[in-house]
Amino acid sequence: MSNYKSAEKIRVLHVITRLERGGAPAVLLEVLRRCDTSQFEHHIAAGLSQVPEDDMISFAKDTGFRVVVIPSLIRDIHPFFDIHALLKLYFLILRGRYDIVHCHTSKGGFIGRLAARLANVKCIIYSPHGDIFEGYFGKIKTRFFIWLERFSARFTDKIITLTKSGIEPYIKAGIGQKSQFDYIYNGIDVESLRKRKVGRIQKRQEIGVEDDCFLIVTAGRLVPVKGYTYLVAALAQVITEIPNIRLVFLGDGELRGELSGQVKTLGLEKQVLFLGMRNDVPEIISCSDLFVLPSINEGFGVVLLEAMAMKCPIVATNVGGVPEVVLDGETGILVPPGDPVQLARGIIQLLKDRSLAFQMAECGYQRLEDCFDIRETVSKTEHLYKELLEGKSTGCGGKKLETRS
Repeated sequence: MSNYKSAEKIRVLHVITRLERGGAPAVLLEVLRRCDTSQFEHHIAAGLSQVPEDDMISFAKDTGFRVVVIPSLIRDIHPFFDIHALLKLYFLILRGRYDIVHCHTSKGGFIGRLAARLANVKCIIYSPHGDIFEGYFGKIKTRFFIWLERFSARFTDKIITLTKSGIEPYIKAGIGQKSQFDYIYNGIDVESLRKRKVGRIQKRQEIGVEDDCFLIVTAGRLVPVKGYTYLVAALAQVITEIPNIRLVFLGDGELRGELSGQVKTLGLEKQVLFLGMRNDVPEIISCSDLFVLPSINEGFGVVLLEAMAMKCPIVATNVGGVPEVVLDGETGILVPPGDPVQLARGIIQLLKDRSLAFQMAECGYQRLEDCFDIRETVSKTEHLYKELLEGKSTGCGGKKLETRS
């Protein structure tokens, strides 16, 4: 337990390339909304979302956070924009006199940490919210990002991964020292989410799905790393055994056109619905028979927690931090990534054996309550801030944060 105390609030600046629905930005806002405002003052520096309707900047401001928009803070590599964003952040940090700069995701993590280092900030923290080792970029770009990670780890006090297993890939890649790492699980407000459960028939009618069909739901950005082409290919196999089925995609992105073409080629137009970005993802999951996450790479998958909260059976790929969320054969079924045959088998198994599906869903809900409560995420995050500052104030450097009993 940290004994760090300050006469003034601890000032924290969060740096992220964009604030938008889902993923790391949504998790960040959910944690910050619950932080102790008597002890901490959180500000956010963010770029703009590529999809304007997904932007959460106005929501963050309405919630009470000071948000500084830096349009040049983008996800892609662009020398002019990157230098501009670096300078903007540097002067923002100097003016703000922040105790901590907490940087999120790879690009924001590098630019933010470098600016914090130049501004001589007491404590620099980095949360990758996943990793960049597979599925996101080509080989050359991946190598470049790994070099950036190695360089910026030299002036990072703590690197926080989403799972325990998420630490090892960084160590193997030569990024930082083991003592710099720890992990804090993402969490959700289980009680609030359960209140969003809706009537099955009414919600299905609203989205155009018959009640006598099996409904499979998947949710996330329509990008290659999410593995959705394998899910569509798997569906083509599933309908040979279970024809009365519907697959709903919740989300949008660059892969929308390709997926639509694949659906048409396979003759699945009647089985597949693209509903785009939605504010009612938990409600739709609550009236579904199965949730599927077919990702090639996934840091954690908060949407899995939403499915668990709605007691929806899960089939997911055995990648990244997913095995620490979904226990194979106990709270769901895990299959190899990029394998539509195995994915189809998992889907068929849980749609045919409803007793097993319901049992796994109940076990998943229990695991959710035991391990992934948002209050625990907030508590560990605040404890981390205090402990690292205490280490700095005593001249001992950051101590190892024990996040697990």
